[in-house]
Amino acid sequence: MKVFIDTSAFVALLVDKETDHKKVAEKYHEYRQKRAILFTSDYILDELFTRLLYFRHIDIKKYIEKLKESILRGEITVLQIDEANLEKALKAFLKFSDHKISFTDATSYTLFKDFSLDEVFTLDDDFKKIRVVHPSKSVELTGLEPVTSSV
Repeated sequence: MKVFIDTSAFVALLVDKETDHKKVAEKYHEYRQKRAILFTSDYILDELFTRLLYFRHIDIKKYIEKLKESILRGEITVLQIDEANLEKALKAFLKFSDHKISFTDATSYTLFKDFSLDEVFTLDDDFKKIRVVHPSKSVELTGLEPVTSSV
């Protein structure tokens, strides 16, 4: 199973004061136990690091080091947005412009498709808007269940 980790899941996983921290941490450990191959992107890390700056009670260096260690251990693979991905992401961004998704989500959508990923680990509803949805959406686990492609 190949899983793409979105910014919202990272924030809830790393910041223990976040509302969904416990559920996200449990889901993350479940992925690890199932030996899921975990991916994210350079754009997600950009969003994550910027967002972490706004938490006053955390030491951002600590969180960056944690992530770097996970990447170095091969626990998480960081996909890079190259020129071809950028062009596809621009097309996706325009295609889904009526849904008001972020450009970062458009890049994630492109990577999801290009790398034939199975799930998106997110708390975000934006992936439903761009037709990356899970057929058995559960209200109780909003954002925590697997999100898979419907197209």
